[in-house]
Amino acid sequence: MSATLETQYLLDQIVKTITSHGTPLTRTKISRLLGIEQKDLYAAFDYGHEKKYLSWSEGNWYDVKKSFVIAEDAFYPASEAGLRKLWQDDSFHENEFLIENTSKKDSKIEGRWTRPDLTLISHKKFPWTIGREFDVVTFEVKRPDSCNVLAVFEALSHSSAATKSYVVFPVDHAIWRKENPAQEARVVDECSRHGIGLILIEDAYVAPRAVHLIKAQKREISHERCSDFLGAVMSEEAKSRLSEWK
Repeated sequence: MSATLETQYLLDQIVKTITSHGTPLTRTKISRLLGIEQKDLYAAFDYGHEKKYLSWSEGNWYDVKKSFVIAEDAFYPASEAGLRKLWQDDSFHENEFLIENTSKKDSKIEGRWTRPDLTLISHKKFPWTIGREFDVVTFEVKRPDSCNVLAVFEALSHSSAATKSYVVFPVDHAIWRKENPAQEARVVDECSRHGIGLILIEDAYVAPRAVHLIKAQKREISHERCSDFLGAVMSEEAKSRLSEWK
């Protein structure tokens, strides 16, 4: 059984609620404490029980068997959806850009902080100019509890092969600023200092919406290095699309 990001978020809330009480709780009690209808929690309870994060006993009592953390890659689909909409809103048609998960593909790229989580390639022609606009954009996606300045330097390591590099945080800006104002301020400062862009994915668990806080500085690239990078991380389907743009 796979689980949506929303289901994983609800399971995370269930586990935290039981843990904070230090004792098993009924499904009804958990629902009441979270302020969420039981029917909206069924998938999370089932997933938690199947994956052995939760134990169940007669009377719908639940306890925590092992800790649960939403993995970083669970945020990739929501981030990709938000980014895709953002580029479309920026007047790019579907045939003018592509975006892929490049976090785990086999390649010759080695070392720490060298592989972006998501990579976007775009090209655009204009009616009265010669040539075209071409961008390779990398994205470093983090979990909500890892939205810190370290991500900026990870994104910076990708910039040698990209025209633009971004950090992507699946948090609402108002909440992030309220809960961690010092880190928010430092991230904004370092992004501006190094030309790294900052995009937030608000309402990531239910209806992801990308908010473009800081636009990345466009860099000149080594076409040889960029070509080697794309050859290493992009799928064959993406490479075929790239060939059509030449």
